[in-house]
Amino acid sequence: MAFLLLLSGCSTTATISRVDGGTYAARIVRSDQDSLFVKTSSKGSEIAIPRSSVSDIDHPGNGMAVFGALLTAYGGLNVAAGASTCGEVGGAYCVGTFLPAAVGIPILIWGLTTWTQSTGAAQGGSTAAYTGAVPSPPSASAFDFRGSAPGSAQRR
Repeated sequence: MAFLLLLSGCSTTATISRVDGGTYAARIVRSDQDSLFVKTSSKGSEIAIPRSSVSDIDHPGNGMAVFGALLTAYGGLNVAAGASTCGEVGGAYCVGTFLPAAVGIPILIWGLTTWTQSTGAAQGGSTAAYTGAVPSPPSASAFDFRGSAPGSAQRR
């Protein structure tokens, strides 16, 4: 229950700082060479932000990933030190031995996943069609020969 409350307070929006001093709190949907495309709410439309006006991006999930990694590392040390006596001492001791790692690993995974999706969308990858189950297909096939041959000039 505490884990769910902790994650429910975490945002998946990036803080995008602009050159003129303003900021956007928005989810980065996709980007291209010239713009970031963001949504400020779940029902909102996409807004294009020119890359030339962006001074910094604070991607979501980075703080949770660090917290999850530290908690997982502490949990690993806790398990290494206390697992051998777990059967002798009893149930509450065993729960306390394994709980930090059991909570830290999901937090670490959530933070890394959220951060990776945001940075991927900002670098030109699209997360709009990504469901997490099957990788998205490439936008163009290497065997698409409808245009001219590579390296040859088209004649008009």
